Amino acid sequence: MIKATSHKNWWIFFDRSIPRYYVPHELRIDICVNIRLAGEWSFWSRRSIDSPSFDLNVNGIHSSWNLSIRFWKGPEGKRITNPVVLCLNILNCTVEEVEQARIRFQFGVYNADVNHWEYCHVSRTVLELKSSNDIISLGYRDLSIVDRHLKKSGEVDLMVKIQIIQCESEKHSLSQDMARLLKHPRAADTKLICGGMASMEIPVHSSIIAARSSVLAEMISPIDDSPIKAEHEAGAEENVQEQNGYTESQYLFSLKLPDISKDTTEELLRYIYSDHVDNLDNLAPQLLSLAERFSLQGLKELCERNLIETITPDNVASRLLVADEFGCEALKRAGLAYCEENVTVLNKSLAWKMMEQVNPELFNEVCEAGMGSSRSSNIDDSELSN
Repeated sequence: MIKATSHKNWWIFFDRSIPRYYVPHELRIDICVNIRLAGEWSFWSRRSIDSPSFDLNVNGIHSSWNLSIRFWKGPEGKRITNPVVLCLNILNCTVEEVEQARIRFQFGVYNADVNHWEYCHVSRTVLELKSSNDIISLGYRDLSIVDRHLKKSGEVDLMVKIQIIQCESEKHSLSQDMARLLKHPRAADTKLICGGMASMEIPVHSSIIAARSSVLAEMISPIDDSPIKAEHEAGAEENVQEQNGYTESQYLFSLKLPDISKDTTEELLRYIYSDHVDNLDNLAPQLLSLAERFSLQGLKELCERNLIETITPDNVASRLLVADEFGCEALKRAGLAYCEENVTVLNKSLAWKMMEQVNPELFNEVCEAGMGSSRSSNIDDSELSN
């Protein structure tokens, strides 16, 4: 970590790695910025706070950023000092060409009692990067500052991890053309049925589905007794209503996935067609299960990587259970290492009790990794029934 700059009662630190890994047509840039509020927090909580700017100049993007703290107002218009509103802002940006980038960020506050960072949930947004001097707020999180966050000097340390994912603007790349085919299906010959009771139908192409997953290929069944197919084969004139650019008469096959929701199915299809997933932060556990079920190794690796990146004290137990269930060795190693490094801040949860009862071997591995061999999940049995 390198101390980058100081300004009055602020200290800013950078910890940058560029990039950690590559994905086709993407460049990922990871940056960590630590900011210290010097002086008594009681003083800072009486005013709006803007950090000095920090500059990020990478891969043709020249930009200035800052953090700001604002306060909610109560029903009578009085300022509420806890929780505060922590915001991430872009102050200005200069790029050679306008491009889109996916940005993920995660706030943290330092726990001075146990010398460990407490992280908020990951936030994500899509931003059109263009040359501009306009201030853009990328997002905010409510953050409670309590006694454990105050150092003896009264200082508070805050942090933001920023990940910028740039996508190449190849207008006619194979993956982008395939994604357009999914959005505007032509010659779709299969109706995919999903969504449970809602019974959503999505037009897809049997040849693409079969090429990507041998398991799904076996699940595609012909519409043998359909009069629509008979008309199609006989070459009779068709008089059916077009919907979304395709006609009912085009369906020769069906693929039934009634147990999968519409949103999850759409992300699954996005991966099958284009090798990309847009909503991993919310759907990684569900998609990991489907990747295992349908033998989609590439999707499994994407989900595993996302789950590793988003481990927290609250979810590490469930991450370990998922890793063990689906044979994700990298996720399991990351979870065990996290337990070893952060044993003092692991939170009691139902997942630990479940692990202790249904997977005692995994629970013992966690204990050996640093929780202490005699440590129990320490949750009443009554909680299992809630």
